Amino acid sequence: MTTNIKLMVVFSKMSHAFTESLGKNLEELGMPFSLYPILAHLNDVGRAKTQELGVAAAITSGTITHSVSKLVKLGYVVKIQDELDKRIFWVQITDEGRRSFLDVHLKHLVYLDQLLEDFDEEEKLSLIELIKTFGKGIEKKIIKEGG
Repeated sequence: MTTNIKLMVVFSKMSHAFTESLGKNLEELGMPFSLYPILAHLNDVGRAKTQELGVAAAITSGTITHSVSKLVKLGYVVKIQDELDKRIFWVQITDEGRRSFLDVHLKHLVYLDQLLEDFDEEEKLSLIELIKTFGKGIEKKIIKEGG
């Protein structure tokens, strides 16, 4: 097996295990994994357009529309029509949404700390930089190839 294949397999397995573990924890805390990044972004900015939420959560426009509808039904967000351009709707976090997010978020951070307790800060920062470098290199290749 070549080094590139080993890297692909190891990275894929690690990414899957990490994401699955985080998702399971969020589900146990009562927060669907798909809704967490949306509420995290809204908690930071207060309100955003649907397209911005899709980018922040790294999900498609169809998925973000469905997710926002779920959040509205839960009472975690409201949709507000823009006063100047009636075609635009803002998604705004509610007090209930902020409370629910912060409750889950604080517990999730404890879980994340426990999950990564075997790694010191320097190791984590090094890994972050290495993954960023890999990602940027791959993005350049994709852009260069026109894909």
